[in-house]
Amino acid sequence: MSQLDYIYDLAEFTPLWERANAGVRLLANVPREDLLYFDPIDIATPKFFELMQTLLAAKGTTDLATLILKPDPFEYFHHHFGKYPGFIHGRDNTYVEFFDFMMQDPGGSLADALGVNHEHYVLLPVDGDWIAFGDRSWEVGVFYGPPDIMECARNFYPFFKSAPEHFRIEP
Repeated sequence: MSQLDYIYDLAEFTPLWERANAGVRLLANVPREDLLYFDPIDIATPKFFELMQTLLAAKGTTDLATLILKPDPFEYFHHHFGKYPGFIHGRDNTYVEFFDFMMQDPGGSLADALGVNHEHYVLLPVDGDWIAFGDRSWEVGVFYGPPDIMECARNFYPFFKSAPEHFRIEP
């Protein structure tokens, strides 16, 4: 079990942030029927956490990054708290640890906990090529990856839903 903590180092956060944004831009161009849709609040559920752990295990990887992309991680979060709105967790972390960290006060503002104050978030493996993107303003999350990961996700997670009408990804 590893202790969860915010990312404090710009050199560690920036490459993950760039990958996350590139992934969101990719999602915007993927045909709607190739994406899996979920409720973005699912990030806080045990079953969604189990899905992420299952996907890590399926690829033999261990670490997953959770990043808040909106509100702005640099001008807002780092400016106010001196850290970045993201963290790395692994297959050895539990759902309780993950959930507790998501609801943790980042420093004098419980309303800015990662699990509360996010409009856009991304979960992606540190080493891997799949992505989960949540857009709270649309009340939609999307998941995408290579065919084997998509099949694994479809078979494991019973809460994927139909694509919302008129939904579009806006990075």
